[in-house]
Amino acid sequence: MAYFPKLFSKLSNDSQHFVTSTLKQRFFNPHLNLSTKTTTAEAFSKYEGVVGLEVHAQINSKSKLFSNSPAEFGAPTNTKVSFFDAAFPGTLPVLNKSCVEAGILTALACNCTVNKMSTFDRKHYFYPDLPAGYQITQQFKPLASNGHIKFFVPGKQNDTTSYECTAFIKQIQLEQDSGRSFHVKGAKSLVDLNRAGIGLMEIVFEPDLKNGSEAAALVKELICILKRIGTCTCQMEEGTLRVDANISVNKIGDPLGVRTEVKNINSLRYIVRAIDYEIERQIQIIENGGCVVNETRAYDYASKKTIFMRDKEILQDYRFMPEPNLPPIRICDENDRHECDNLPNINEIQKRIPILPGTERSVLLEKYKLPLSTADRIVHSKGLKEVFEVAASRIDDYLAICKFLFSNLESQLNNRKTSLNESGLTANQVIDLLEILLSRKISDATANDVLQMLINGDQRSALEIVKKYNWFLISDEKELEKLCTEIVNMHTKSAKKYGNTGKQRHMTTLLVALNKKVNNRASIKDAEAVFKKIINEKFQIKKDNS
Repeated sequence: MAYFPKLFSKLSNDSQHFVTSTLKQRFFNPHLNLSTKTTTAEAFSKYEGVVGLEVHAQINSKSKLFSNSPAEFGAPTNTKVSFFDAAFPGTLPVLNKSCVEAGILTALACNCTVNKMSTFDRKHYFYPDLPAGYQITQQFKPLASNGHIKFFVPGKQNDTTSYECTAFIKQIQLEQDSGRSFHVKGAKSLVDLNRAGIGLMEIVFEPDLKNGSEAAALVKELICILKRIGTCTCQMEEGTLRVDANISVNKIGDPLGVRTEVKNINSLRYIVRAIDYEIERQIQIIENGGCVVNETRAYDYASKKTIFMRDKEILQDYRFMPEPNLPPIRICDENDRHECDNLPNINEIQKRIPILPGTERSVLLEKYKLPLSTADRIVHSKGLKEVFEVAASRIDDYLAICKFLFSNLESQLNNRKTSLNESGLTANQVIDLLEILLSRKISDATANDVLQMLINGDQRSALEIVKKYNWFLISDEKELEKLCTEIVNMHTKSAKKYGNTGKQRHMTTLLVALNKKVNNRASIKDAEAVFKKIINEKFQIKKDNS
């Protein structure tokens, strides 16, 4: 405002802020392409990203946090709303004990310290889907604090670039969810209060992450934990788990930069894209001489960019105040047995925690010496760990077991959009088939066919199915050589091209033709060796003359 100091000084504080923020948005927005300066890879290497997450997880309970309305997804509009949810005058909140226990269970699973006394506060803001004009939350004395989660970050190239990280949790607090607003084109905004009042656990992480890959890996681990303990369904497409990311960049060694917040990212893939894009956007602004503005942004899935939502340069005054209608939450442990009659007991809730993903991953790494990425994939695939352990007790080749589980079993289950537990397959059925495959009695293609029949409900064993249709691999070398010779004679052009160029696509043509002829009864490895021998003998003279 150096060019118009007198005019600018006459404006009110609000007007000055409006002008400043508007000019910043106008002249320092990289999407406007006002600068022709490009940001090089060398310039990017000078910066580091700093990312902190806030995860809102809906508590998996039958009723809402402060009312007896059902907590259901997909119900007809405004059919699961109590007088309290709609903020009718004179209605009072009644705390749902099961939601408190779910919060404690989550805190313990995330290695947090559960506070023996926590309180509720009112957070005031005005929005159509918040009828009371305030949200009941735990700003100052939360349910739990000071936790951590260890998680695995997969490498982009191979397992050698994979690594383990630790993210620290600042606090976990209980709060009520808001309703949902629907913006219909050509009509006014509509509000559905079915979601209003559903219990939330807000998990606030410290800014320990560097990029989108680490953020997505952390959320993936958190989802696995929450599903394992049953406190949240984690259906991101339904909004039961929502992620906000606070992102800033700074030159290495410098203080933290100005942060922006990207709201309501609803998939692991978009977490990576939104955060990495925002880090790159901020670096470009600084390199082009601009200033990063403290603002709230959203991720636009169509353009794959973050877009401006609202300014945050003026601190929002939420006018926090103690919630007068709710007493403090008191929690006891074994040291307070005389007070534990009607209070949540930390020690009793601790007993409900199952084996968690981190423990399972450690066992797979230490006992079976699996690569970190393989162990992590088994842990995050529902039901595969149990099958792997049974298979490992009968088969020594652990990596071959994993290859079959990932390439054959998991692939077919994903295609059907089901899990191992839902498919009806038993571990013994899978392992019987795997043993036949690893003993080189059937081909990989035949194993897939048998697996498909078992998933479809075939009650026969894998061996009975293979015997019934005579799907055993061809073991007679002379028979295999005869069949390969017939295929070479039928596909002379491809055989000759392979002999001259050695390109694998020509060999693939021969192998596909062979297995189509013998119904996948030929070993790919054996057949390829026989084809090479026949081609060398058949085309050797012509190849030498050329």
